[in-house]
Amino acid sequence: MTATRLIRYGALCAFLALLLAACDGDAAELTTTSSLVSTPTSAGEAPTTSVTPGGEATTTSLIGQAVGDSEIVARESDTAGETLYIVVPPGAYTDVDIENFVLDLIEDDVVAFGAEIFDDAAAVDAYRTPEAERTEEQSDLVDRHHFASLENGTTIQFRGPFESSGSYVIGS
Repeated sequence: MTATRLIRYGALCAFLALLLAACDGDAAELTTTSSLVSTPTSAGEAPTTSVTPGGEATTTSLIGQAVGDSEIVARESDTAGETLYIVVPPGAYTDVDIENFVLDLIEDDVVAFGAEIFDDAAAVDAYRTPEAERTEEQSDLVDRHHFASLENGTTIQFRGPFESSGSYVIGS
């Protein structure tokens, strides 16, 4: 999904939320959270508040940031294809930001088969150590800094801090 589509989707969701709030007879406060940000935001940045036509307050909190930079730190090839190990700068990413980053890698023909996305080069080294030989510190490093895997060029599997997001089949 491109950034433009995400912005349009976010705007549509906000419009629908406002429409629902205007039609609702109760005076409920409506809060919308979005991760559709193309530039970094500071963690302490205050949310914006606006008043709907019905006089109810609507709060929108923007979180996350687009992945702007990356470095391929290792490559592994086998008969199925090549897997890239990619490090992005530390940031306030969301699963949507990581998904968009992987989709951009595919669209730009950087990767076609596999990728492992991290925000720490030491975590890449720990990950490439056979799991049975990893120390507890190495396993913890992988758990905290391994964001996602592109598997077989078709599925994004979220890892570490994004593991609860599950997986995303590209094109679905």
